[in-house]
Amino acid sequence: MSGQLLSSKIVIVEEEPKVRGIPSVPTSVAGAVGLTERGPIGEAVLCSSFDEFQTKFGGFTPDSDLALAAMGFFENGGSQLWVVRTTHYTDVADPASATAVRAAAFLVAGSGPTPGVLLGGAAAPFVLRDGDMIRLAVDGAPEADAVFNGSAAAMAAAGAGPYALADGMDLTLRIDNGLEQTVLFSSADFADIANATAAEVAAAINAVIVGGRATTPGGIVRLASDTEGTASRVQVTGGSANAVLAFPGAAAVGGGNVANLRAVEVAEVKAVVEAAIPTVEVHAGIGSTFEIRTVATGPAASVRADVATAAAFALDNALHTGSASGSANAVRVEGKDPGAYANRIEAEVRAATNGDPGRFDLLIVEDGAYRETFSNLSMNADDARYVERVVNDLRTGSIYVRVIDQLLTGAPVPPPQSAALAGGNDGVVGIDDNDFIGSEAGKTGLHALDQVQDLSLLLVPGRATPAVHNAMVRYCEVDRDGSVFAVLDPPANQSATDIVTYVTTTAALENLSEFAAIYWPRVKVLNPQKSVFGSAEQIVVPPSGVVAGVFSRTDSARPGGVYDPPAGIDAGRMFGVLGFETDEALEERKRDLVYPHRINPLTTGPGLPRYIDGSRTLKGDGNFPYVAERRGVIFIERSLKQGLEFARHKNNTEGLRAQVRRTITAFLLAQMNNGAFRSREPAKAFFVDVSEQLNTPTVIFAGKLIARVGLATNKPAEFIILRISQDTRALEESLAQG
Repeated sequence: MSGQLLSSKIVIVEEEPKVRGIPSVPTSVAGAVGLTERGPIGEAVLCSSFDEFQTKFGGFTPDSDLALAAMGFFENGGSQLWVVRTTHYTDVADPASATAVRAAAFLVAGSGPTPGVLLGGAAAPFVLRDGDMIRLAVDGAPEADAVFNGSAAAMAAAGAGPYALADGMDLTLRIDNGLEQTVLFSSADFADIANATAAEVAAAINAVIVGGRATTPGGIVRLASDTEGTASRVQVTGGSANAVLAFPGAAAVGGGNVANLRAVEVAEVKAVVEAAIPTVEVHAGIGSTFEIRTVATGPAASVRADVATAAAFALDNALHTGSASGSANAVRVEGKDPGAYANRIEAEVRAATNGDPGRFDLLIVEDGAYRETFSNLSMNADDARYVERVVNDLRTGSIYVRVIDQLLTGAPVPPPQSAALAGGNDGVVGIDDNDFIGSEAGKTGLHALDQVQDLSLLLVPGRATPAVHNAMVRYCEVDRDGSVFAVLDPPANQSATDIVTYVTTTAALENLSEFAAIYWPRVKVLNPQKSVFGSAEQIVVPPSGVVAGVFSRTDSARPGGVYDPPAGIDAGRMFGVLGFETDEALEERKRDLVYPHRINPLTTGPGLPRYIDGSRTLKGDGNFPYVAERRGVIFIERSLKQGLEFARHKNNTEGLRAQVRRTITAFLLAQMNNGAFRSREPAKAFFVDVSEQLNTPTVIFAGKLIARVGLATNKPAEFIILRISQDTRALEESLAQG
């Protein structure tokens, strides 16, 4: 009797809504990549205030464009900033190759039998050659070798020259998973390009590529990486010249037992040595050094490095023996994050506050000032106050250090002592554009933001280079499918003509994309810390943080604020800005020079605030060429994409298509009332088409539902034109009366 009503009753049936509500997505969630004093590397961390930024990433440093940008962002109304700290990577595809180093120190305690310990005198990364070794005599046994190997990736052209090249042919290749490099062959570089010799081709390649080289064994062009090891890789990715040279399509990879013989890390030393000599252990020392300990303990334990050991490790050749008892490293205290900041930190041990001799207090001191105290700690792993559990707690633990129990026998308690951390390094030596751009495979640089689903603004404060700017545009438009907008800084010390040259020629940004805008010039702000930036009252900083903050403030000023241009003396006002890097920004004729090239000036005037005086994206001939217009459409597209999820995998019926049309229309009506469009009449403001003409049987059978949406977006009033003439009405009236 299913479905039959057996007695009189009131039945409630909830119907599916004919119009679905579409939630508004956030529009001003910013992401920034740069250098900071401390903080996790290659990880996106959300900060909702500048105080929170300082807690997580530290204060100002000489390289702290990101800290200055964060200050400007929050001061101008920003509320959500995802921060990615970068450093130099030996391979951006490998996050573990970050070169920043934690500072460290050891707290010692009395223990039982100790191992023989051989201390390394040099810090990683170690520069080795193929076949370099560590040769050890352990516990009186014969010497054993741990050998380090690495070979370079290499590939050869299909045959010997001459090669029938032509002027303008190119070859694209990638070395060690880096950025794609292009070699352009020109007739000027050859005696006869149609009969190019192997030596000429190799010379043309070597004049361009970075990280590799071309040689000519047997008259055949051979490409090789400069890296020797498993990270070595060479791949010819294309180019018209490869039809002649015929390099293999598959990548050539290096070999060995380390990633790069020229930059061997402590973890690799540990893996190679412990695999070859199981009677020792390799432990990380202070500041990327290492120590070799015997597995055995007591007076019979011993270790000695032979003179055949590679000099790069700086291991002495003395015999190091264990003892029946003595002091040993009990707790390793190291920077919570890699970086030189922790070189200013001391770890101080005091007797326990509660007087228990089986416990101790740990105090963290920075530059002589006590910052943190952890009381009544235990070395017992089962205790609630176990030193690792308390100090390393993610919520209530230290913001400066982390600790690692060295697991001494008997878990002895460290006596009162003080240990200064040392060996920390920020890893900025050798830093380049690739470290900011990063790698999708390694989730480094820009790609550390891949997991931030609500990201809508992108900035890389102070790294104003063609490579970074083009990568930012590509990330917003391609990698994030047009859902993110980039705010680009100008390079330093740019006059009006300089910035025009940069945008039109050097970086080729003009008309590149609607998903980015560039602002000029850099701005002056109050010096936030004279001990870092010198005695000047004002300093010059990149404007992207300030500009992104203005975006955020405008977005939140009213419902539909994202549709308002973040420019002009009201919406475009910049708080905290005291002046500009160049006074050319104050000259109308200089602004007239830059604005036609889609460079947004920052300026002021008599009685006016300092404000953004431009609202153009980089591209003028696209669908939505203005900042607010493009960002408004991004908001609408993202909201619709999220709000129409309900329709996926439902039967593609006329009823479903009608529900989709009603849902889109209802959302756009709300946006119309929020000022999204040029008209407040729906028929003039937008259209929504989910008709049978679009959704033919062929389309439906392909599993698709097509909706076409047209938007009459707003255009800003960039120019106010006043037509002024003599008032001749009285004269004309008099003449008319005769």
